[in-house]
Amino acid sequence: MSNSAYNTHALPPMSTEDLKIEILRCGNNPPHFMRKYCKIQHPVKGLINFDLYDFQEECIRQFRKHRFNIVLKSRQLGLSTVSAAYVTWFALFRKDKNVLVIATKLNTAINFIKKVRTILDNLPPWLLISKFEPTKQTIRFSNGSTITAVPTSLDAGRGDAISLLVVDEAAFIRDFDDIYTALYPTISTGGNAIILSTPNGVGGQYYKLWVEAEAGANDYNPIRLPWNVHPEHDQAWYDKETKNLPKRKRAQEFLCDFI
Repeated sequence: MSNSAYNTHALPPMSTEDLKIEILRCGNNPPHFMRKYCKIQHPVKGLINFDLYDFQEECIRQFRKHRFNIVLKSRQLGLSTVSAAYVTWFALFRKDKNVLVIATKLNTAINFIKKVRTILDNLPPWLLISKFEPTKQTIRFSNGSTITAVPTSLDAGRGDAISLLVVDEAAFIRDFDDIYTALYPTISTGGNAIILSTPNGVGGQYYKLWVEAEAGANDYNPIRLPWNVHPEHDQAWYDKETKNLPKRKRAQEFLCDFI
């Protein structure tokens, strides 16, 4: 259930000490930071407060609890926005962190950075504890942290020390097997990884990682998110969204079914 009553940017006057306490709370509690201070761009409603749903908050808890997370998800769950908010929190409140986001194409990478910019541009000034310099694909913070979003390429992130790797729609990334092989050494010495995707048939690196994660055969924490984890997605919504889709597409896009 959404928590819109919780989400408000209006704060009573606070002393310097109270502001410090609130900043520390935001740094230690990303859902609190997101619900209370983050704004996102809604395609219909425009700029709105980020009302986390319970399943989204649970994802964030899992991201913090486990170094390696792999998410098998339905469409239209807002996970790209959750990921953008999480990496914003991660870079803003942590020093010298290198965040790399890999997307299927350039436009998707640029849109990811736009989501981060929307959050940063609408934070209260006292919460911007690190100044930032944005470009289309990179945001650099004065605390030494960086968020970079790039399209698929075999040399993406190669040679960099990555603190947090986010791969969006991994099952649809060309040559992801080779890209992952090249990237893994950069996170294996202490970095974190979040790999998200809807299924795209049996086979490939993403499928292999998911199957092994479910079997406990690798270090990844598996998170499965079918369409009905969203509290606003009822049977009528599902029937409408899938009415004109063939069975295979319904299984792939909404049921988290590889086959």
